[in-house]
Amino acid sequence: MFPVQFMARMMDGPLPRDATPRPVAGLVPVQAVLNPTERDQASPRPAFERLALGQMLTGLVKSLNKGIAQVEIDGQTVAMRLPPDTAPGDTLRLRFAGHMPQPVFLLAAPQTAAHDAPQLSQTARLLSELMQHLPGRQALATVTPNGPLLDQPTTNPAVVALALRTALVRSGLFYESHLANWAVGQDSLDGLLQEPQNRLVAAETARTTASPAHTLALPATAETAGEKPLNPLHALLTQQLQVLESPQFVWRGDVWPGQTLTWQLRQDIDHEHDHAHADAAHDAGTGWESDLKLSLPQLGNLTVHIKLDAHQAFSIRMVPERPAAETLLQQNREALATRLAEAGCTLHSLTVQHDDGA
Repeated sequence: MFPVQFMARMMDGPLPRDATPRPVAGLVPVQAVLNPTERDQASPRPAFERLALGQMLTGLVKSLNKGIAQVEIDGQTVAMRLPPDTAPGDTLRLRFAGHMPQPVFLLAAPQTAAHDAPQLSQTARLLSELMQHLPGRQALATVTPNGPLLDQPTTNPAVVALALRTALVRSGLFYESHLANWAVGQDSLDGLLQEPQNRLVAAETARTTASPAHTLALPATAETAGEKPLNPLHALLTQQLQVLESPQFVWRGDVWPGQTLTWQLRQDIDHEHDHAHADAAHDAGTGWESDLKLSLPQLGNLTVHIKLDAHQAFSIRMVPERPAAETLLQQNREALATRLAEAGCTLHSLTVQHDDGA
């Protein structure tokens, strides 16, 4: 690395007439050349003594003569050798580098021209637009199915579990991950066709086929009213971006006709886990939490908080709205714990707590 003094001497040489102008990249050191009356002074200019190292300044090119530019900086005029494409009237972005012993400035590269700015692809522009319209952090991505998961009520927990699992897996929120699994033989084509992305495309294709190109559009649509119609695929993509930003979402629908369920699922990161090993053992420090809100014939309104920790152990807290339901759940709590153990669930805790309205 050259000392600054030698660099200043190298830069003080005249430019060849046949030199090809090159754009300035990064930071270019610029040595201020003082006029003859000040060149022999041992101390720096008093006007520049108050400048702090690294301070940004603006310089105005007042004139050019034989490769030397007269630049006004902070009310003082100094002479500088600047890139050959500099013209009078240009504004320079300068950073003060200190006294060596003359004031030295670093010339920052000019702002990128509009035609030189990076061009985003159509997909990148779409994602950027969607990100601008994402709801606040308190708003959760909500999945709402078109109809009940089951045609009729059932008391078979395996059937209910399979229906809920399918609703979660085939919600469309994890479609790209399933595509990657399908490419390596870990997912089925029939399963992918169940997801909203393929159903929406199939429905749009059928609609286009049924409506010839010369068919006139119906009046009074959102587009004719001057509003951009909402694309269902764009809405689904917005939900995916929400889940990526905050790993939680809500499923709200009917398990069977008349039996509604609101199911909130979120990832629980163990913040006490050693951050030095967080990447290597991410799964070991991650759990999941579920909140289920439903209304049952005998228990009434009931909220069930379920936490699955990193060791695959469940902590369940049932919060009934009615005091009578609390008594009934307390009486059958041991039987429920036994049933869960027989189903292969490791139970850490099972509690019943009445909803006091707090």
